[in-house]
Amino acid sequence: MPLNPLSLLFRRKKILANKRVQFKYLMLLIVSMAVPLLFAIGCLYCLIFTVMAEQLGIPESIAYNLFPVVKKINAALAIGLPPLFLLLIWWGTVLSHRIAGPLQRIEKELNKITQSHDFSRRIHLRKSDDVKPVADAINKLLDSLHGKDK
Repeated sequence: MPLNPLSLLFRRKKILANKRVQFKYLMLLIVSMAVPLLFAIGCLYCLIFTVMAEQLGIPESIAYNLFPVVKKINAALAIGLPPLFLLLIWWGTVLSHRIAGPLQRIEKELNKITQSHDFSRRIHLRKSDDVKPVADAINKLLDSLHGKDK
């Protein structure tokens, strides 16, 4: 049964498990949100003011009709964008944590194994973790090393 990402967020002790990795992906998310948004806003304003420029024969009536539209667009952007950005940043944190958390766990366990030279230790991750196949492969490697030590 697939787990809800929200429940995964609250199961971990830290929201930011591997800050360097998570901030990298959050910055990618922010850039991938901002660039298309700025492009769309630019196109919208270009369209509005191009229509105004083409209709210079009667600028007062055009300005009278278009400036309320521009004000409504500005209000909608000012009200709608901050919650949307916060929601997307939160979702990016959840998604990046699904990768960064297990990677940090693997790194921590491998450091313990290396320091203690105890090849009987195993890396345990949840079944739903995306990097579980990597942990399973490392455990197989540790099994073969532990078998040689006996």
